[in-house]
Amino acid sequence: MLPFAFRKIFVKKLVMITVGLFLVLYIVQFQLPKLSKFKKKALPAYFNRPRLQLEQNGDYWICNNFVRSSSPELRGNMSLTLTTHGTYRDFWHIKWLLVRWSAPISMAVYVDKNDFEELLESLYHIKYCTIFALSWSHWISLHLVFHDKHMPEILHRIKSEHPYGYRCKEFNNKEKQFLLTLANHRRYTRYPLNLLRNVARLNAQTYYVFALEPGMLPTRNLVMHFLQFVHLFQTGKPRKRVYCLPVFPPICKDFELPKYKSDLKDRLKPYLNGSFVLSPSDTAQLNMLRPWLLNPVLDGDIVIYAISKQPQYCPAYISSNAYEPLYDQRYGDFNSDPNSTQLQVLIGLGFDFVVLDGTFVIRRHSNWQAEVYSDHSYNATSAQKLKHIHELIRMNALTLGNS
Repeated sequence: MLPFAFRKIFVKKLVMITVGLFLVLYIVQFQLPKLSKFKKKALPAYFNRPRLQLEQNGDYWICNNFVRSSSPELRGNMSLTLTTHGTYRDFWHIKWLLVRWSAPISMAVYVDKNDFEELLESLYHIKYCTIFALSWSHWISLHLVFHDKHMPEILHRIKSEHPYGYRCKEFNNKEKQFLLTLANHRRYTRYPLNLLRNVARLNAQTYYVFALEPGMLPTRNLVMHFLQFVHLFQTGKPRKRVYCLPVFPPICKDFELPKYKSDLKDRLKPYLNGSFVLSPSDTAQLNMLRPWLLNPVLDGDIVIYAISKQPQYCPAYISSNAYEPLYDQRYGDFNSDPNSTQLQVLIGLGFDFVVLDGTFVIRRHSNWQAEVYSDHSYNATSAQKLKHIHELIRMNALTLGNS
């Protein structure tokens, strides 16, 4: 048995430890929350930034990352970003795109007068009423563009919880109306086409971007196959190079659209032998692509079909986001081809056009290109157009240098 003096010291230390523990628990439980609350109130006003920030561009206001992708594969060479544009009525196209595209999508959305609430309702419908909710939130970033005369009274994100009273059945009826009025809507709407394209590209986080118009679908697993191909193909001028994909007209229903080149050739046989007839422009396009179609390639492989200084097979292409010039926002394009001016600029800058085989783009039945109208009309003579293109080449050459 311990002597009395040792027991007294032990009891004293035990009491001190017990009191100390009680003090620590008291501070953690009651005093620290008050202290953190006080510090939070003491922060300067500039730390309390709004959740949404606007950026001005001429007569337009841009809200970048209104919806931000949750995917971690967003940067550098880890993936490939598809950039596109449209209104909330084009979300129907994006849902079809997600069936084939498992990679980041950067979409600039033009919000016209009275469109903001409809846009929110469209996003609620996708989130709560479709099978695309997870893939949409995982891959898609949305950036809103408003004309300064059509700003909403209150700009806010979609609610995280299910909106009270929201019913999917009601919106399904509205979606049919959107599809019926899409062509008329674009025909009478001021649409800043090249601004939207630039906004989508400037928000992409990957080295390579693939600019597509709404209503166009790529082949399956394009990202994986393209990244494998491009890492092996490192000759010539890697910065001044774009990778061209042929574009084919709509030839069947959405769920029957070809996924690989072998499927495409089978679907096109009736059109190539004259059993079915396409429009004159589509027929001419198909005849031009006959040599490409006859070139053999295994499904899933991407190989080089040709390298040229002219964009013969280049209505859609993959490019380096840092080195391809941005689209000129001062005027609309000179003709119905939305890439016409841009391709002329790339030719003037000495870009190589690498035509890929084994992959392609196919349009859905909704022909978006025939429906789009630019924000600016630009009626000019051939000499004025040529002068304008030469100016774009000269200005972009200043930044590209000899790269």
